[in-house]
Amino acid sequence: MPTDAHTQAIRALADLGPLRVWSVLVTVFGDLAPNDLLDGPTLSAIMSAIGIKPEATRVALHRLRSDGWIASQKRGRTSLHSLTEQGRRDSEAARPRIYGTPDQMGRGTYALIMPDAGTALDPALYAQIAPRVYLAADATPLPESAMQLAPMDLPPWLGAQLEPTALRDAYKALHAVLMDVDAELRDVQLTPLEVAVLRVMIVHAWRRLTLRHPDLPRASHSPDWRGHDCRALVTGLLTRFARPDLDAIKAA
Repeated sequence: MPTDAHTQAIRALADLGPLRVWSVLVTVFGDLAPNDLLDGPTLSAIMSAIGIKPEATRVALHRLRSDGWIASQKRGRTSLHSLTEQGRRDSEAARPRIYGTPDQMGRGTYALIMPDAGTALDPALYAQIAPRVYLAADATPLPESAMQLAPMDLPPWLGAQLEPTALRDAYKALHAVLMDVDAELRDVQLTPLEVAVLRVMIVHAWRRLTLRHPDLPRASHSPDWRGHDCRALVTGLLTRFARPDLDAIKAA
């Protein structure tokens, strides 16, 4: 039986935003089985504990197979699923932003980028602060024909300008939930299945936000920005609730 605290934590994390089943599956494989086979019964147990019906999981698996992201095979009567090479490459590319610790992320310098007119830049890497002017981490590749400037400092008003209100509010909501999860589960013993589900929900809620903007130093943001605080909480929770062995989930 799931603990009340665990059930409340999963519900609170789920309430942060819509759970698109295919996207949840991306999180499941990326976090729990980046290089392993995940059998059907174990996957069903994880998705069911999140509150996702088997029919929805099957449809989402079909979509990810069609997209070349998941491969499935049969072993006897059991289906086995794994990331394809494309799926592994995509997961690996996102891994530093998702799992990077506070000491590894948000610590660099920044640069102003002025691209050629008409150049479209990825908002996950470049934060627009004015027409044709973007802020980016100093190590971000310079777009072709772009000019890079080195600002001496950033004015206090800039952080709020480059933060979309919806994203800033979403980080505040996530921070509040993670604080509660951290406190309520501090002395609770969880089963391997509960740990797996908790990790998936934490990573999923975090992944939906952290991949949508550049990794900039705290000084680049307003005092209301909770992105860096969320990273510290995510790192602590994922360390405390380490990834369980897939066989342990199956046996639970």
